[in-house]
Amino acid sequence: MNSHLRPIPADFYAFDTGQPFTRCLVCKADLLTGEVDYFIEKAIRNYPEHKVTDVVYEYALCWHCARDMNGKMSTESQQNMQDYFSRQHFFRQKLATYNNLWPSLNGSYVPDQCVITGQPRANLEEYMIYGHFRGDSMVVSSMPFLLSSQAMDEVSELLSRKTIEELDGFMGEYFGGPPELEELWKPRRPVFF
Repeated sequence: MNSHLRPIPADFYAFDTGQPFTRCLVCKADLLTGEVDYFIEKAIRNYPEHKVTDVVYEYALCWHCARDMNGKMSTESQQNMQDYFSRQHFFRQKLATYNNLWPSLNGSYVPDQCVITGQPRANLEEYMIYGHFRGDSMVVSSMPFLLSSQAMDEVSELLSRKTIEELDGFMGEYFGGPPELEELWKPRRPVFF
C-alpha cells in the first residue's frame, strides 16, 4: 500500500450500508475507482443517556464538486474562515503533531478531540468529522479532524448571508424533507467542502 494511504476507518463508512461511500453526492462519480480524491463530512449526535450515537447527515463529495461548492462561498466567508483557523493555536499544533504521528497510527485514525477546542469526543453532544480519501483509502493529510458543536457554531458565525443561503440551498436539495429534519441540520450546516 502507498505510504500516503491508509484503509478507510469505519467511522467514515456510510451509515445506511456500513460500507465505504461509492458515489459523489452531487455528480454521482464513482469514488472507489481511485481516479479522483474525495471528502467525507459527517455530523454526529451523541445520546449519552442511551449510550448511542446517530448520524444527523453525511455525504461524500468528489474533489471537483467540493471545489465548485467552495467557489460558491463568498469572499468574505472565505477570508473570515482563513483568519479564524490561522488564529487557532490548538488547530495549528494538532496539524503539526498529527502529521508527525501518521506513520505510526493504527486503527480508526479519527481524533478523539475537537481540533479547535480540545474537548474530548466522548463529552460532545454533537460533532462533525471530516476526511480526505482516494479510492478505497484515506489520504494521509491534515485530515481527518473533528469539530465540536462549539467550534461549528463559531465557524457558522463567520459565514456571510450569501454563503448561508448557498449552504441552505445545498442541504435543502440533498437532505430536504419535513421541517423537523431541516431543524436538525440547519444549525450544523456543512462548513468544509
